[in-house]
Amino acid sequence: MSRLRLAAITAVTATLALGLTACGDDTSATASGDGATINYGIYEPGADSGYLLMGQEKDFFAKHGVKVNVVQLKSSQQAFPALLAKQVDVIQGNPSEALLAAQKGAKLKFVGSTMPGQNYALYAKSDIASVSALSGSTLGISTPTSLPAVVAKAMMLQSSVDPSSVRLVNAGGSSDRYKAVVAGQIQVASAPLDYAGQAAKDGVKLLGRAKDVVPDFPRYALITRDDVLQDKGAAVTGLIAGLIEGIRHADAHPDEAKALAAKTLKVAATDPMVTETYKEFHDGGYLAMNGEVPVKQIKYLADLQVKLGITQTAIPVDPMVDDTYRQKAVSGIGQVTSNYYGDAK
Repeated sequence: MSRLRLAAITAVTATLALGLTACGDDTSATASGDGATINYGIYEPGADSGYLLMGQEKDFFAKHGVKVNVVQLKSSQQAFPALLAKQVDVIQGNPSEALLAAQKGAKLKFVGSTMPGQNYALYAKSDIASVSALSGSTLGISTPTSLPAVVAKAMMLQSSVDPSSVRLVNAGGSSDRYKAVVAGQIQVASAPLDYAGQAAKDGVKLLGRAKDVVPDFPRYALITRDDVLQDKGAAVTGLIAGLIEGIRHADAHPDEAKALAAKTLKVAATDPMVTETYKEFHDGGYLAMNGEVPVKQIKYLADLQVKLGITQTAIPVDPMVDDTYRQKAVSGIGQVTSNYYGDAK
């Protein structure tokens, strides 16, 4: 996390108070579990919402004795300051930013995951043949240390391209970045696989999937603070259990998952953004069916930060992992076979 982002905590606190979208009831404590409500921060859901919002849709959280308020955040620029400012208790975010925050002294823990498989890709105009041909191009990201930038740089390194040979520009959110390629404003964009189903129609090439180029690069982990675990430990276990059940339900009930994604995106359930993304996640092994913390992949990120000059030494990962709450969650709902592609690598 940059100094600017740490300094922005106060501003983010005000922004949250003025109207970040909270999906749920009020934040009062309940009598169930340990009497706590969990404020759970997620990035704005996309075509993956059929999986990531199913726990809320079915209210599996209530089954596990916890009340969960789902708070939608624009990006890591809001999510991590909100977590540090105690506006939310747990976030679903990329581990890279958590590592940087921990280096600055934040007491954070990785306690689980929902979708550790990395769903990012590079989209380009047809005149760029491959990832290895990116040198000299203009590539749309968000901020320099956020997921779109770091995953793009990792893909470049793996493809023998010097990241400094590519001009990185802030091109807005995911859809904005993709649309900028379609409009010819930039040559390449780092964005989720949501647009893979429509890329050919838009005259855009899917240059490469992160899953294929940098398979050890993780997407999401569940990240919280030490004080939350001390004060709301049973509620964190309930949150994890509900999220896992949501993931499993969505994977076993494709029609329900597609309908939820369509409702979230305000498109038809037959829209390629919905159908192709669901198929990708279902068939591709992106999911944490038991909520597993992708420890090996987080260590890859810590080493990658050094290679990219973001940090001088790799941030220790093991002290940031607390798997006890996930284990308790899984003990109550049962273990299933993992299909995360990262477990097979």
